[in-house]
Amino acid sequence: MAVNQRSAEELTTLIHRLQRQLRCIAQKIDDPQGPGTAMQGVMRVIGDHGEIRATELAEKLGIGTAGLSRHLSELVAMGYVSRRPHPGDGRAHLVSLTTAGTQAVAEEMRRRGAVLQHMLEDWTEEEARSASESLTRLTDTLQTSIRAMKPGTHPMPTPAGEDAK
Repeated sequence: MAVNQRSAEELTTLIHRLQRQLRCIAQKIDDPQGPGTAMQGVMRVIGDHGEIRATELAEKLGIGTAGLSRHLSELVAMGYVSRRPHPGDGRAHLVSLTTAGTQAVAEEMRRRGAVLQHMLEDWTEEEARSASESLTRLTDTLQTSIRAMKPGTHPMPTPAGEDAK
């Protein structure tokens, strides 16, 4: 095992701290006229994947289809997302960003980027790139591990001395 338990616990604590700080930043800088943080996240994933099945989108976001359906209904009503029946599966829907949705995502990225740039004014470009590389590697590793998991399984290893069940 390359990472020991203490390092993994410390990293878990740091990730939680980062999540809390990101939520605090989002609350302070959210545009009251635009979609909220959760819906912006939905739009970002749609934008990253183009047209996507709603069920696949829910899986990528790690949320249930009922919660996603509420977000999508709001985003459709706001004119940011379009939804159409899947041509090969009458039970499924495909969702994509509208032109307004694509513009809203780009504007929000510019705005959030400017805020972060201001907050990191005492960082060097090298420090920012290093943080970006570390976060990318961590995210990719976690994503790969999650995809490799069988549905209904838990990623915890069997403790020493116990038989695998």
